[in-house]
Amino acid sequence: MANYVPYILTKRISQDGTTPLYVCYNYSRSKRTLIATGYDIKPDHWDNKKKWIKRACPKFEEIDLVLTKITSKLGEILSYAADNAIDPTVDYILLELEKNREYEQRSNRVDMFKTLELYIEEKGPHVSKDQVKDYKSLRKHLTNFKEHSSQPVTFRNLNLKFYNEFMDYLFYKAIKPDGNVGLVTNSAGKIVRLLKGFVNYQISKGVIPNIDLKNFKVVEEETDAIYLNEKELEAIYKLDLSKDKELEEIRDIFIVGCYTGLRYSDLSTLSSEHIDHINGNINIKQRKVHKAVVIPMIDYVPDILKKYNYELPKVTGYKFNERVKELGQMIKLTQKVEIVRKKGNNRITEVSKKYELISSHTCRRSFCTNMYLSGFPAEELMKISGHKSPAAFMRYIKVDNFQAANRLKELRNSFNKAK
Repeated sequence: MANYVPYILTKRISQDGTTPLYVCYNYSRSKRTLIATGYDIKPDHWDNKKKWIKRACPKFEEIDLVLTKITSKLGEILSYAADNAIDPTVDYILLELEKNREYEQRSNRVDMFKTLELYIEEKGPHVSKDQVKDYKSLRKHLTNFKEHSSQPVTFRNLNLKFYNEFMDYLFYKAIKPDGNVGLVTNSAGKIVRLLKGFVNYQISKGVIPNIDLKNFKVVEEETDAIYLNEKELEAIYKLDLSKDKELEEIRDIFIVGCYTGLRYSDLSTLSSEHIDHINGNINIKQRKVHKAVVIPMIDYVPDILKKYNYELPKVTGYKFNERVKELGQMIKLTQKVEIVRKKGNNRITEVSKKYELISSHTCRRSFCTNMYLSGFPAEELMKISGHKSPAAFMRYIKVDNFQAANRLKELRNSFNKAK
């Protein structure tokens, strides 16, 4: 399938240390062309993994805008070609770029699945691997939904009937990776949110006319997920795991996560370049939301990072989530926890031992809850955790009625003593 990607010629470096920046259009493995952007950059300012310029690049905003315009236009041309059964040869693409015309397309003529493929390719260089995985999950569910829909799955048919049938599919027919059938409320809501983002992007680009998505509700519910308090974390930190190196590494990564609030995608890439030794902070740009945060190295974090020369061990997310539960089992976190979730109109109740619910998500939730309970202001904590809104942040706070009452007492007592 034809595609395009920003590209630099690393072997063609001029005397001033720069190289031309292009967008490479690949019609096939043997037929391609380089589209000039008009800019030269230093190889150090090129992110080869993301296939995009780094923010440290001079004139970043200007070059970023040009790259976005070129790649967006290529996306429009390929969508138009696919919609009209046109072979997108190199000559055709170059001619259309030269014309720089607007494309009139109708939603019933634009293939949703081909457009989604282009959307994933276009978004790929700018988002994290986890987000690309989310887009591919949307593609999978839309593809499988075709067997259950009473009408063709097209942009034209994005109506209330589509929404109701799609939600029914997600709740009761979608097959999860573990083989179970049906998504819980938040998982189904996430798929709808991704669909709306994809459709609205095509509307903003003019690929399709405006579509009213007001009936496409993003369903969600508060989850009863657990967190570990600081005594429990201390017990895990003190475990003697010298005879099990892998579990010791997982324990150390887990503790760092619980005292930094970093997502596992950021923990897995944490390295010495993120460490500010002078101020004792971690400076990192979060992969999921592309937000730069400054996190203080507190409690056990400095010693653990020093232990690994500031390069945390690399453990796959699957292996981490599989074995991190052993840590909770070793400190006897066997109390029963009831989890209530919704799947469509049904309420599903599951009872598990606390250690069985520990996962990579427990790190971020434990950090937010413990720091909040210690009296640190939520507004400032959000700057460290990187949450964009108070509502999103508060979903991570797991405070029961007893803890809330005690927290208020402590704050009032300290206030009265200060008088």
